[in-house]
Amino acid sequence: MFLVTFLVAVLTSFAAAKDYSGHKVIRVIPREESALHNLHGLAGEFDFWQDAREVGSTADIMVSAEDHPWLASKLEERGYDVMTMIDDVQPLFDLQKIPSTSASFDYDSYHNLDDINAWMTDFVAEYNEFAELEAFAKTYEERSVNKIKLSSDLSDQSKPIFFIIGGTHAREWITPATMMYTAKFLVEQYDSSKRDNLLDIMEFHIVPVFNQDGYEYTWTNDRMWRKTRSPSSFRCDGTDPNRNFDCQWGTGGSSSSPCSDTYMGTKPASEIEVSNLQNHILSIKDRVKIFMDVHAYSQYWMYPYGYSTELPEDNDDLYGASRVAVQAIRATHGKWFQYGSIANVIYVASGSSVDWAYDVAGIKHSYALELRDRGQYGFALPADQIQPSAEEFFAGAEAMVRYLKIGNDL
Repeated sequence: MFLVTFLVAVLTSFAAAKDYSGHKVIRVIPREESALHNLHGLAGEFDFWQDAREVGSTADIMVSAEDHPWLASKLEERGYDVMTMIDDVQPLFDLQKIPSTSASFDYDSYHNLDDINAWMTDFVAEYNEFAELEAFAKTYEERSVNKIKLSSDLSDQSKPIFFIIGGTHAREWITPATMMYTAKFLVEQYDSSKRDNLLDIMEFHIVPVFNQDGYEYTWTNDRMWRKTRSPSSFRCDGTDPNRNFDCQWGTGGSSSSPCSDTYMGTKPASEIEVSNLQNHILSIKDRVKIFMDVHAYSQYWMYPYGYSTELPEDNDDLYGASRVAVQAIRATHGKWFQYGSIANVIYVASGSSVDWAYDVAGIKHSYALELRDRGQYGFALPADQIQPSAEEFFAGAEAMVRYLKIGNDL
């Protein structure tokens, strides 16, 4: 009986997984304001991997094989530039799920939630002189959200904290992979004969997967899931955690529709994950000198505000630190990251983690990043780009930390 039940569960899991065979990603460029407005009107009908911010910028839209001919035709008739970026996303998704054959943990493969949580436990055990594991939040499905604390001296309660979260949006798989590599780089570069190691300068708190329920769902049911998994009174579940923070909630760039990927929730911090993170950050805010929420894709290094095009009081300092980080990134693998305030670089987005960290928690150096790439693969980024993505992110973060240290801004 157990075997029958187990087989049914396995088959049901496979049957439930959404198949994106034939789905394409098209890039659309509006050439006038009316075209830009009309394009935004399609957001409720199609999955926008990337939205167009202004005339001449690009939007990446995933569309089924059935809908592609008429959509592309209509867009072209109305004067949009249209090109196909990905002809079929499913084979790329399948490649992302190929398991590693390595006997040890493979940083160059994507991993499901169980693997990541097991890695956290093993990593802390292996590097116990530098690392501790701490649970600080729960999810709707009652998972424990953990962070790895890394420092050359974890007993030093005066050391400034660099708090980094990945996996806020579930489908952005490159971010947990980059977070794990970051922890690896931090301990491997440590040299006890020197006193300017990053782990000497700051205590790093790394959360590989913040939205754990959503991330698990991308492995079992829908690779393109973005939100949390809390239920809705409507037919659509989940809330966008990065529109749910208690800062200018619902004032623009979010949706009140539960079926939208940018659904802001029923109230500020309605999501238990968001509420828990806010409370946790506030409990240590005097030590947190850098907060970073890492996303993908488009290659941006941004800072507040998301809810307004108005520049923050600390714009000059944030811009300067961002410039240093972006220059280090470019020197690593030649990739260029655009930098500036969120609303001026990408789009208006209220209720974001970074605006909350800056305005409410008072963390001056608060940043939102978008990692690789610029749309060649998008969310289907191949596993062979994990390491270079992690290397350039680490280079940018290290350059920024050292710049801020020299400027006594930590």
